[in-house]
Amino acid sequence: MLGGKSIEIDSKTVEAYVDQEKLSKLVMEEFTIHAAINLIANCISKCEFKTFEGGKEIQDEEYYTWNFEPNKNQNSSQFLQELVTKLLYNNECLIVGASGQLIIAESFSKEEYALKETIFSNVYRKNLTLNRSFRMSEVLYFQLNNKNIRKLLTDLCNGYNTILNEAVDKYEKAGGEKGTLHIDATAKGQMYGNKTFEQVYEELMNERFKKFFNSRSAVLPLFQGFTYTKQAAEQSKKSTSEMKDIVDMLDEIVETVARAFNIPVSLLKGDVSDVEKITRNFLTFCIDPICEMIQTEINRKRYGKTEVAKKNYLKVDTTTVMHIDIFDIAEKIDKLIASGMYCIDELRKKLGDAELNTEESKKYWITKNYQEITTVEGGDTG
Repeated sequence: MLGGKSIEIDSKTVEAYVDQEKLSKLVMEEFTIHAAINLIANCISKCEFKTFEGGKEIQDEEYYTWNFEPNKNQNSSQFLQELVTKLLYNNECLIVGASGQLIIAESFSKEEYALKETIFSNVYRKNLTLNRSFRMSEVLYFQLNNKNIRKLLTDLCNGYNTILNEAVDKYEKAGGEKGTLHIDATAKGQMYGNKTFEQVYEELMNERFKKFFNSRSAVLPLFQGFTYTKQAAEQSKKSTSEMKDIVDMLDEIVETVARAFNIPVSLLKGDVSDVEKITRNFLTFCIDPICEMIQTEINRKRYGKTEVAKKNYLKVDTTTVMHIDIFDIAEKIDKLIASGMYCIDELRKKLGDAELNTEESKKYWITKNYQEITTVEGGDTG
């Protein structure tokens, strides 16, 4: 109707229609956001989803669902990584039950009400649109913030990208080759084979010089009447100040994204100094709040008030995120067992070892020095 035409897309048409220089510009904001989201998603996928019945830990069907197979096409790690990625990137994530499986919606429609339950419809996943509506009580719906943090970051970092591109252009101009092209007056009006002067000039400026400057080693053929002279090399040296501008801007983007997701800046940058302390801060201010939100939604929807009151619930254990070296904590293990805080099997499980499942390994032990402690009131418990 508008007089357009259809073309087949391949690599050649992409090169013809897309500005390759703009395409190759650094998109640091998007890269950093993905790096931050992947870091969080990978950590949460390592967490163990523990299930309890009457306050005692059990491994039932719910445990298997969250720790092994939420659906037929995903294992628990893949499922949780997708859940967290959608939650952080889109600010929300919807999980529905279908055929006894947990399915993460790729897209959906939402009707919100003040006093009635929110209705979800047009739930789509992998070429399948579920032809029914879901009430809020029938789904697991996670929402991170009232405002989409990624959109706010994009708006903020767009300004950074503009400045960054200017710094890159400045750096390239400072380090690029410069020269002058002399054209004889007699060259104009001449024919070069079947090409006019204007055609040769346009091809030279837009194609040949571009390939010549972008190549490591190249030869530039010139027609009669054209003379290219390269400028002195000292005028083309790259300035360290321009390189510093680029590095400073990249650091600014990383710091902004890290603060937005409550990730320690040094952790997102990949610094290795004082990793243990940084990781604790990361778990406390970033991972724990997200896991708390996930387990709260699961408990109120899949267990309910009555079951939780009976101490039947699910808990996300974030202690499994950190790597534990058994030789570094040998003395601490001794203290935990000697004080009766944990039994042997509980500690073996936390360390990733198989439980012994013996009568002795499930007992709680207290050594004599702990038994003879005097209470605050002054009574001897020994």
